[in-house]
Amino acid sequence: MKTPSTTAMPARRRFVLRSTALGAGLALAPYIGVAQPSAPTTIRYATGGGIGPNEMETVIYLDWMQGNVLQQYAKRYVVDMTFTRGTPEAATLLAAGEADMATLSFAAFASLVVKDAVPDGLIIVADNYQDGRPGYAANTYFVLDDSPIRTVEDLRGKRIGVNAYGSAVDLALRVRLKKAGIDPRKDVEIVEIAFPNIGPAIRERRIDCGVMILPFMNAELSKGGMRALFTGGDAFGIYAPIFQVVTKRFLAANRDAVAAFLADYVTGLQWFYAPQNRARAIALTADFTKSPADVLDSYFMTEKDYYRDPDGCLQPALIQGPIDAMLQEGLLPRAVDVAAHLDMSLLPGTCSS
Repeated sequence: MKTPSTTAMPARRRFVLRSTALGAGLALAPYIGVAQPSAPTTIRYATGGGIGPNEMETVIYLDWMQGNVLQQYAKRYVVDMTFTRGTPEAATLLAAGEADMATLSFAAFASLVVKDAVPDGLIIVADNYQDGRPGYAANTYFVLDDSPIRTVEDLRGKRIGVNAYGSAVDLALRVRLKKAGIDPRKDVEIVEIAFPNIGPAIRERRIDCGVMILPFMNAELSKGGMRALFTGGDAFGIYAPIFQVVTKRFLAANRDAVAAFLADYVTGLQWFYAPQNRARAIALTADFTKSPADVLDSYFMTEKDYYRDPDGCLQPALIQGPIDAMLQEGLLPRAVDVAAHLDMSLLPGTCSS
C-alpha cells in the first residue's frame, strides 16, 4: 500500500494501516465448528499535524515496520490514522468521538480538559518529543537575515505565521509576545500557514516572521538567508510541545490494545535510534516524507534532532509548566492538574515520576 506524502497531503487525510493478509485470512476462514480468534482492535489515531521526524508515530507504523519490526501489529491492534493540519483539529476529532488516540499539544489538551469536551476525559500515555532541551533542536521563530527585526519587541505591528491557532507553537508565540509587552490579539497579525509553506512565506515576504519545525526547518536552513529570533524554550523552558493521549472511554474498553500499541511504539522508536538500522531508517523516512535523504541524515535521530525519551516516558512537569504559563497569561480560564490526567503504566518499561 502506498502511503501518503507530506507534499500532497490534505488536512484530515486518512489511511488505514492494516495487514491485508490478515483481512484475507479472516474472510476465508470457516465459521462453523471452529473457534475463531478475535479480530485485532482498530485504533483511530489522529496525528498532530507534523509528519515523519516531528511525529514518530507517523513513521513507526508504516507498512515495512509492521512486517519487520512491530511485534503486536495486526495481532492485538491495527491503526486507522488520520493526518490533521494541527493538534486543534485532532482535538476536535477526539471531542466528536471520531478518534480514540491522538497527538495533542499541551494547549489543545488543556482546552479539552477545561471545557470537558471529551466524554469521560483523556489520559496522557506517552511522550512524543521535548523542546527546549540544551544541545537538541528547538521549534524556532525565524526572520530573514536582512530583516530589521532584531528582538521580539520589534515584532509589534508585524505579520507572524503559525501552523494553526491553538497549537503548541502558537501558544509559545503568544506567551513570548506577552512577556515582551506585546498583545498578540492587538499588536501583531498572526496567520495560519501549513508548516511546509512557512519558510517560503518568509522568503517571499508574505510574513515577517514564522515558526519552523523539523524536518522543514533544516531543509530551509540549508538554503541560507534565515536568522533565528526565539525558540519555544524561550517561552517555556524545557517542555513537551506534543504528546500522545487516549480517551478514557476507549482505554477502559481496550486497555490491552492500547498497551500493545505503545509497546510497538517504543520498539519502533528504539529501532529507529539503533545505529545498525540507520540506513534503512533514513530511507523509510525520506520516502514517506519526500525529504532529501542527505538532509535527514544530517540531523535525524541525532542531537540535532528533538530530544525524545527512548522509553516514551513523560514527566507531568514538562506539561504542567506551559499550561501554568497559559493560565498566568490569561489564556486559560482555570488551572489543570496534569498529574491527574497522566498514566505511564501502559508503557512497556518503568518511568520515573
